[in-house]
Amino acid sequence: MSVKERGVGAYKPLIAIPLIIIILSAGILVYNFTRTGEWFQRSIDLRGGTLISVSTESPPDLAMIEENLSLEFGKVVVRELRSFSGYSLTIQADAGVDVEAMKTALEGLGVDTREASVETMGPSLGESFWLQAQASIIVAFVLMGIIVFVIFRSFIPSSAVILAAAFDIISTLAVMQLFSIELSLASLAALLMLIGYSIDTDILLTTRVIRTHDDPVPERTRGAFKTGMTMTLTTLAVLAAIILTTTSAVLFAIASVLFIGLAIDIINTWIMNATIIRWYAERKGL
Repeated sequence: MSVKERGVGAYKPLIAIPLIIIILSAGILVYNFTRTGEWFQRSIDLRGGTLISVSTESPPDLAMIEENLSLEFGKVVVRELRSFSGYSLTIQADAGVDVEAMKTALEGLGVDTREASVETMGPSLGESFWLQAQASIIVAFVLMGIIVFVIFRSFIPSSAVILAAAFDIISTLAVMQLFSIELSLASLAALLMLIGYSIDTDILLTTRVIRTHDDPVPERTRGAFKTGMTMTLTTLAVLAAIILTTTSAVLFAIASVLFIGLAIDIINTWIMNATIIRWYAERKGL
């Protein structure tokens, strides 16, 4: 067997990498469901509750604040957001909590609440938003699938594009659980944006490999990789800057979820999808 013949198909085992990642991601979501009854954590936007956000000049003692507030107000979740510009503290509690009493308690714990922002969402409204959020994801995938099939009119390339986007969403949700990032209206927007970013790179790859014939398939794949990675790395750099400098919970949620999703998309697009598309093109003699 010649060196060239041995090289044909040598890339195919690489598809095991994204498959392992999606299996681990599914395992994380299943574990979360068995432990909490929810596939992933939802913020008060999507389940109801009260959120108090406070900026601080120094790192707060999260454990002490959460313990003291929980004794007085029931289950309370306290989180901290750090950046180069300072610190931000978020306190989540039930929708019926006495906000003024909680702010007074925070003052007693050394937290300045004069510029605190308060967000309250009723359980019924939160559930309504959650149903709408699920519908938006489903509609996005259906419309995406229709457009992709219309563009390529071939089952395997179209399915590969949709599969990569689905893997991106599932793996991103799993990693969000590892970093205790809740699914909120902000992070939901980031997931919808992620679908768009994923489709961009996948269509770039598929179009370049299947519809152009000026170079051999490996060269076409490498050319698409260079262009796609330039796009993705540029976006990741911008998102990293936002994550490192913002104390806004909304901006942090959007940037962090997109950063995770785009990092995962590199694997799903340029290993999984590239393997499928290259195999398809070589089998069809394109």
